[in-house]
Amino acid sequence: MDTSALVPGALGIAASPLTVASVVFLLGQRRGYRSAVACALGWSTAIVVALVVAVLLGERLPPPSADGAPVQAVVALSASVLLFALAVVQWVRRRLPDGAFASSRWSERMESVGPVRAFALGGLLFLSPKLFVLAFAAGLAFGDADPTAVETVVAGVLFVLVSASTALVPILLAVTLGEHARRALAAMRAWIARWGSLSLVAVLVVLAVLQLVIGLVALA
Repeated sequence: MDTSALVPGALGIAASPLTVASVVFLLGQRRGYRSAVACALGWSTAIVVALVVAVLLGERLPPPSADGAPVQAVVALSASVLLFALAVVQWVRRRLPDGAFASSRWSERMESVGPVRAFALGGLLFLSPKLFVLAFAAGLAFGDADPTAVETVVAGVLFVLVSASTALVPILLAVTLGEHARRALAAMRAWIARWGSLSLVAVLVVLAVLQLVIGLVALA
């Protein structure tokens, strides 16, 4: 199986700014480590569930027909349109009515979140149209390749690790560097608060272009 087909979806999920912001801000509160780990676990669990569902759906799609457009091409083009639309919505909503960046309010909601709520938060953060589109695109890649059981497990594990990497890296940074990580985490919090919403717009546009190219190539 060509795992490179899974890279756009995995990177798109990994670039979800709310997840990264949640973990980084949770590390800054007094119950930070436990809550941050719980949030990352909830996020990873949601990715696993979404990928399994996407693979099962992808396997049930009809094969490409000679007299019509391949289903995979139609899905990729539809995903491209949806991602472009989500990018426009995100661009419009990137600021609050008072002019502040929308992502700057996220830190205020993290102060009272314990481990149980953090795990639930990690799972709920996956309830986003763009993330479902990206997971479904990955499921189509599995269906097109028809991999063996071993290849499916290996590719699935790599997909989950890459997708969850941005939620896991701040925790590893905090654990390995200890007090020395405070400055780096503070810088990450400031950057996310300032540019998190805008970075999501850029990610959505890039992924929309990739899905458009994939759809056009499949049609050709």
